[in-house]
Amino acid sequence: MPSTRLPARSLLPVVLTICTAALLLTIPMPGSVSVLGTRCLHSTAAGMPGLELISDAGLMLLAATTAVSLGRTWWSHPERRPRIVMAAAGVALAYVPSEGGKLVFAQERPCTVWLIAAECPPPGDWSLPSNHATLAFGAAAAIALTVGRSWLTWSAMALATVVAVARVAQGVHYLHDIAFGALLGIAVPIIVVALSERLRESLRTGSPARPE
Repeated sequence: MPSTRLPARSLLPVVLTICTAALLLTIPMPGSVSVLGTRCLHSTAAGMPGLELISDAGLMLLAATTAVSLGRTWWSHPERRPRIVMAAAGVALAYVPSEGGKLVFAQERPCTVWLIAAECPPPGDWSLPSNHATLAFGAAAAIALTVGRSWLTWSAMALATVVAVARVAQGVHYLHDIAFGALLGIAVPIIVVALSERLRESLRTGSPARPE
């Protein structure tokens, strides 16, 4: 049976993204680096046309790239089909805690606080975490987990970053919103794939899966 193991280098962009997002979330919040970075990024991009288009079109392009990449892998590597299904399911599942987190944290968007965005979502449409970041980085993680081509993973992570940063530049998210969303988007597909493969292995060998 062909191995489903992927080259370690194809997962390097995922590891670097996790480290960067975790760093943004653990930097001390008083005097907030996230808030200062958000204001700086927005002021730098102020007046730039098409920011909303960049984030929405980028997310659609990433979704299309993911669908094509997973589809090609589905036909060329049949042994990876269970992983493809679980990775795609993980991206969809990541949306649940992302949306739920908004209700838990109930954090106002920066454009509500500073009146900096041309169009700001209505009150009650909370900021933390960013759904755009969750879905974008989830799609990139699905590519990393299934396709195994480092250049494609790097490209997907770069496009996900553009999507997320554009949301900050619009003034509708803080940096820590997209960092949290990125971690959710990456973590959930990884966990779903890992648990499903552990279960499949235990069923194949006839031994129950046990925690390490």
